Amino acid sequence: MISGRFGEIGELIFEIEIISVDGDSYPIEVLLDTGFTSGWLALDIQDAESIGWRLIERNSTMQMVRGEAFFDIYEGKVQLDEQEYIIPVLAADGIPEPLLGLQWLRILPLSVNFSTGILTLG
Repeated sequence: MISGRFGEIGELIFEIEIISVDGDSYPIEVLLDTGFTSGWLALDIQDAESIGWRLIERNSTMQMVRGEAFFDIYEGKVQLDEQEYIIPVLAADGIPEPLLGLQWLRILPLSVNFSTGILTLG
């Protein structure tokens, strides 16, 4: 189980590790976005390329709130709660902050209690 924190307006923020092809791990803060229903993780393309993840698909089309968007899909490795996962990662220019998608809630329980300040995933 990993503990998170609440952002200024109640955002659900967690720290995860992204793992490069060389096996190096880098902690990043991610925002759990329950509106991101079709994926596991979204990053700026510069981040995905800099750690050497393998490109799976280029210019995949996804329907977003603001219309159609194009993403490259990488095979990414992340670590949450000392468990490593290999997942498809959506990457595009201009993603302002890394996003965790709703897919995580299919395999990990989420506990949110604003009044006590408890936020956990896993």
